[in-house]
Amino acid sequence: MRYPIGLVFDSAKYLAGKRLRGERKFPVVLSLDPLGGCSSACRGNDGNGSSVDWPMLSVEQCLAAVEECKTPIVSICGGEPLEYPEIATLTRAILERGRQLFLCTDGTLIRRRLHMIPPYTNFFWNVKLDGTREAHDTRANRTGLFAEAIDGIKAAKNAGFFVVVSSTIYADAQMNDLAGLYERLHAMHVDGYLLTPHYPEQKLCSEGSAKFHSQMHQRFREASDLLGDYNLMISPIYLEYLRGERELDCSAWGGPVYGPQGWAGPCSILNSNYANSYQALLEETVWENYGRGLNPRCENCQCRAGYETAALVGMNPKAGDWWKMLAWQLGGNLGEKREGERKT
Repeated sequence: MRYPIGLVFDSAKYLAGKRLRGERKFPVVLSLDPLGGCSSACRGNDGNGSSVDWPMLSVEQCLAAVEECKTPIVSICGGEPLEYPEIATLTRAILERGRQLFLCTDGTLIRRRLHMIPPYTNFFWNVKLDGTREAHDTRANRTGLFAEAIDGIKAAKNAGFFVVVSSTIYADAQMNDLAGLYERLHAMHVDGYLLTPHYPEQKLCSEGSAKFHSQMHQRFREASDLLGDYNLMISPIYLEYLRGERELDCSAWGGPVYGPQGWAGPCSILNSNYANSYQALLEETVWENYGRGLNPRCENCQCRAGYETAALVGMNPKAGDWWKMLAWQLGGNLGEKREGERKT
C-alpha cells in the first residue's frame, strides 16, 4: 500500500459516507496553523525592532476546529509548528481522537522534540526539502538547513516514526538534483514523498503565465520520469493535471486552513477574508469566483489544497479514474522503490 492501511481505510470510509449523503462540499484535509504562519524569525518583533505579541491558537481552539471539521486527516503547518509551546499536548490530543496527523516542519527541531511524541501509527513527520544541500539551502536562504533536516529525519526514522518528505517544484528546478535527493532519502528509508507546485505571488501577463505553466508542466513530466519509481504520495489524477494532461476545478473548500484569525477564505493563498466557522466559510464564499480562468489571482495556482482535493473527491471525472486510483494505491509500498517498471 502507498499509505498505511489505517489512513486508506479511514479516508475511503469518510469519502464514501459523504458521497452517500449527497454532500457536495466538505473538508477533506484540515490544516491547523497555530502560530499564524509565523516562526521565531518574526515572533517578538514587527520587522522594525519593536516588540509585538503575535497571536497564536490555544490547544482548545485547535481541538474545537478538529471537532468542527471531522476530517480523517489533519495537518499541523504554518511557520515552524515545533516552536508552538503546546505542540506535544496538541499532537497527542489529535492522535488520541483517532485522526491521521501530519506535522509539517523544516526538520531542524525534530531531534529535540522526539521525546515529546511517541511513534503512533497514525502520525507522520512531514519534512520540507527542496533538493540536495546546495539547492535546498539556497532556496531557504539559510546555510546548514539541509544538514539539520537530514539529521532530524535520521533521528525520526531511528525512533520508529513514519517520515514523508515534501518538495516544492519550481519552474526553474533541476529535477536531476531532486532525483539525487530521493536516492539519498531512499537509503534512509523515508516512507514517501509529496510534490507541491510553486505559486509565484506576482501577477504575470498572459504570455508570462502561459510560459510559467508550460515550464511547470515540463517539470512535472520530468518528475514522473525521474521519480516515478519512488513512493510518490500524489494521486495520478492530480499528477496528470500538473503535467497539463487534464483539467480540474479548484476545490479549495476541501482543504480549509484554521489559524488565529479564523478560517482563511477562500484559501490560505488568497487569504482575502476570515470566517468564524467552517460552515460560515462554505456559505459566505462565492466559490464560483475562484479558480484558474475565474480570478486573476488564481492563474498561477495549482496547489494541492485546491486541485488534489478535486482529484480525491472525483471532480471532472473521466472513465477509468476509479481503477486508476486503486491501482496507484495498491502499486506503492511505504519506503520502497519499484525497480524496472514503467513510470507513470
